[in-house]
Amino acid sequence: MADEHRNVTIAREGLDALARGDTQWLQDHLADDVVWHVGGNSAAAGEYRGKDSVLQFMGAAAQTTMDIDTHDILGNDDHVVTLGTNKVTAPDGDSIEYKFVNVFHIQDNKIASAWGMSENDAETDAFFGKMAQGMPDQPSP
Repeated sequence: MADEHRNVTIAREGLDALARGDTQWLQDHLADDVVWHVGGNSAAAGEYRGKDSVLQFMGAAAQTTMDIDTHDILGNDDHVVTLGTNKVTAPDGDSIEYKFVNVFHIQDNKIASAWGMSENDAETDAFFGKMAQGMPDQPSP
């Protein structure tokens, strides 16, 4: 079996860090000028620019419990695509399960940009819209 591409390893470790709520891993592996695109139409959807904004968003997300089942990760020297299922449980016990695809642009072993999309915007919008408190100011659309 061939060695795993370094960018695939970064994406795999990143998903694991998200599931653990490990914002230090993100601090170490996000480019300073990272742009994080969150799909959908909830109050949390939009574009987060800069490491501080993304970390604030991820810090709010870390208040949940995530169970990420990664189906596949495909990558090359510039991009990584992750496919999986995520079950998220909010602090109030409400939960949602959905399939997702993430696309990461990786430069110099750091995430330079990311796009996250889920299979059912209506359900995920309702769930994450309730959790938008504590997230950075409304990101740009």
